[in-house]
Amino acid sequence: MKIRFIHCFLLFYLSLALGTGCTTPDTINHLPSEDGTEIVLEDYRLIEDETWEPEKTYIVHGSLEIPKDITLNISPGTTVKFGREARITVQGILKIGTPLTQEQVTQLVHLTSDNIGPAPGDWNGIFFDHTHDLESFIRGAVIQYATIALDIKTTSPTIAECTLRLNETGIALDGSDAHIYHNDILDNNTGISTIGRQTLPRIQKNKITKNETGIFSENVQSIIQHNNLNANVFALRLNVKFDFTIPNNWWGSADPIEIMDTIIDGGDPGLIAKQIGTVLYEPFVDAEIADAGFPYPTLLAELPR
Repeated sequence: MKIRFIHCFLLFYLSLALGTGCTTPDTINHLPSEDGTEIVLEDYRLIEDETWEPEKTYIVHGSLEIPKDITLNISPGTTVKFGREARITVQGILKIGTPLTQEQVTQLVHLTSDNIGPAPGDWNGIFFDHTHDLESFIRGAVIQYATIALDIKTTSPTIAECTLRLNETGIALDGSDAHIYHNDILDNNTGISTIGRQTLPRIQKNKITKNETGIFSENVQSIIQHNNLNANVFALRLNVKFDFTIPNNWWGSADPIEIMDTIIDGGDPGLIAKQIGTVLYEPFVDAEIADAGFPYPTLLAELPR
């Protein structure tokens, strides 16, 4: 009995000694590097509004939580790196990059993997968690190597003048009226995925190219116009039984037969396993839309090809 008591006593004091180094979901770790140029955040939950500045690089491990009624502002020129399976969860307000009221983007925000050999799916992306928020925006950001770069559920941020590349999915919309315009969405497995019949996302003036699937659609209310949808393996995959009208886009060809070859719908019974509607793509644009996509290509000059 005495030995057991001593053993428990030692374990108790050992746990106190080590306790300051333990991490729980409620622990806030905000650790600057020795020179102050890097801020490492591990399972970090904001407790007040914050603004991140371009003079520092922020490295996120685990979860970064933005609670209700809290705002995170990531300034133009800032770099944020994410460890394996890291994620931002937004229940408050997230403002990334150049304000929508400013005339043009002059500096980019970089959201990327912290791994030495980065690859799609390294980090989990940004999750807008049923916030019903209209104030959040992302403008002038490069987002890459995520599982779902922007996973937007029941909220409607503006996504403008960004580049989403080398992600498993660039943007996933579920019950969202988000406005998505003038973005480059390229080299992803899926560029944009939409579900939720009662919402009306607007996807306009984007360059959605070089993806395995440009748009995977289960929301036929979406407004998808004036986009370049060329050079994807499949430009659009329809996955509901309703017809989908999607006019005034460039599909990489002015030949209707070639356009249909880039679309998966009810006309492709060998490629689908359930009843699917038809994509109504006419009238279509017969040449590339010059002003679709990211409007400041010189800012992307240093990105690896």
